[in-house]
Amino acid sequence: MRPSKTSAGEESTRPPGSQTASNAALATLTGTALNAGFYSLVYATSWQPLQRYFLGHPVAIAATILFWFAVAVLFTKWLDVLTQVKQLDAIRDEDLLPPTCEESPADRWLTDNDAGFVSKRWLKELRRLPSKTRNNRLVSRLEELLTRQSQRGTTKHLADDLRELAGRDADVAHDSLGLVRIIIWAIPMLGFLGTVIGITQTLGGLDFANGSAAVENLKSGLYVAFDTTALGLVLSVVAIFVQFPIERGEQQLLADIDARVGHLVSASLPSDETSDNQTALIADLCRGVQAAVAESLDNQTRLWAKTIDEAQEHWQQVQQDNANKISEALERTLLPALDNHAANIAGSSENVSTQIVSECNRWHDLMTTSHQASTQTHEQISRQLLSDIETQLSPALNKHADALKTVTDNSSIQFDEQLKHQAGVLTQHSDQLKTILNALSQQYENLAETQGSADAVTMLQKSLDSNLQRLVATNASVDRSVAAAGGDGMADAMRILARAVDVLSSRIATPSHSADHSSSRQAA
Repeated sequence: MRPSKTSAGEESTRPPGSQTASNAALATLTGTALNAGFYSLVYATSWQPLQRYFLGHPVAIAATILFWFAVAVLFTKWLDVLTQVKQLDAIRDEDLLPPTCEESPADRWLTDNDAGFVSKRWLKELRRLPSKTRNNRLVSRLEELLTRQSQRGTTKHLADDLRELAGRDADVAHDSLGLVRIIIWAIPMLGFLGTVIGITQTLGGLDFANGSAAVENLKSGLYVAFDTTALGLVLSVVAIFVQFPIERGEQQLLADIDARVGHLVSASLPSDETSDNQTALIADLCRGVQAAVAESLDNQTRLWAKTIDEAQEHWQQVQQDNANKISEALERTLLPALDNHAANIAGSSENVSTQIVSECNRWHDLMTTSHQASTQTHEQISRQLLSDIETQLSPALNKHADALKTVTDNSSIQFDEQLKHQAGVLTQHSDQLKTILNALSQQYENLAETQGSADAVTMLQKSLDSNLQRLVATNASVDRSVAAAGGDGMADAMRILARAVDVLSSRIATPSHSADHSSSRQAA
């Protein structure tokens, strides 16, 4: 049992060792950066107290550098503790519990009685967690504890394992601040060393020949000597007060981890303590036998199911092979007969096609002959019908032609009479137009004679207007007569006459305007 404990311990200490190395590298880089920044600030400000306390003696410089390295280590420690606390708060107990699925009665019995079986299943479940979660101290502690329980197969030493792992983690946490404790112890020692060196140098450099100068040198030397001691004490006190809350926070983290790990394993792992009640022991043994029998039956059932599945697959394969063989045999046997049958069907189809084509041609010839006969019959019937129609309708057509001729002759006589009447009317209108033209000529002559009299021109203008109105009425009556006559020649003649009247009217209107103009000049 001892070697297994050693191997488990080595396995669990590897991740903390790598984590400690990474923290040490981070602390070194942080301390270097802090020292560089601080002394850059001191040189940049040139403030006298800073120059005096932090640059007054090499021992003061060394103490300051150690102080900043201690601060860097504490800062790295604080970041680690803060990260672990956040992860611890984020991880729930439900996420770390062992799986509750129970596949068989034997598994249920082992879950209730075998701590090694539960530890192995639980350990497999924890190793499926994300790497970020597995790096937490709680999960690491739980994995190491379950590894020991799975190797032992019993929970008799569970309490010892819990105490051992809790004490080991506490020792590791205490040792991680060892460098800080050394620096806190070394800083006052360096201050005292600076004081001793300063006093020695001051006493060795005294010159009593000049009393006042010796006193001044003694005072300045003592200032430097006691400044290193004061600086060392102040820096060590500050480092102690910074270390205390960080160390207390890590201790509280470890206490929370101890409490949660104890609760998880006590609630999930079965106890191995023997009971004094023999009835309970026998009942437990009976349950174990029942679980073993049930497991055996379950295994037998699975075996039979597997055998039946394999047999079914075998028979399916045999059936498939037989079906393929039967299909191949049928194909080899029936293929020649099917080929012959297909050839016979093809020959029969060709014969039937030939017969159908011949019958179609015969029917086509018969239809053509019938169409020609029907066409000839239709022509004969049409000719006979036309001859009958001509025979029956010719007397009526002759009568109708005689009637149309009579009507035409009567219409011609009436049209001639109307034309003669219209010619007489036109002759009368022509005489009237001649009379009007003579009157207009006379009026024109009278107008020419009476150019000097405006009143006579006005009267003549009125008479001319009345004559023009009568001429328009005559033109209208002539137009109506022409429209009633309907002759194209008469219409052309009337249009020529109307144009002549318009020309004459325009010529008569021109002298009247000139007469008006002359009368207006005479009046002026």
